[in-house]
Amino acid sequence: MRSHIKVVALVNLLYSALGMLAALGTLFGSIFGSIATLNPIVMVVGSVTGVIAAAVIGAISLFGLIAGFALLNHQNWARYVILVVSAFRLFRWPWGTLFGGYSIWVLTHEETVREFSLRS
Repeated sequence: MRSHIKVVALVNLLYSALGMLAALGTLFGSIFGSIATLNPIVMVVGSVTGVIAAAVIGAISLFGLIAGFALLNHQNWARYVILVVSAFRLFRWPWGTLFGGYSIWVLTHEETVREFSLRS
């Protein structure tokens, strides 16, 4: 299971880094797209909606980055954070569902739980 744990950590690091880029794209795209309409209501609503969406995507990705590094060091708290992040990623079809399901399977496996409980 050690190799699976490393794969989960590395996949979460990669997926979280891509999520941070997506958050930046969402932020800039929504702000500049809203401004380009020249409609004051669309500017405000579009910008606020984009900032909120970028903040949610960025927060989930930031937690995934931090927990991915900690999971490589076998920190027990990182297992729980990755489980929560993976649950959110299940809704991002198809890759989020694939990686989230794999992460949940690996981190809830009894051998993994045993390994992390020995290190605590």
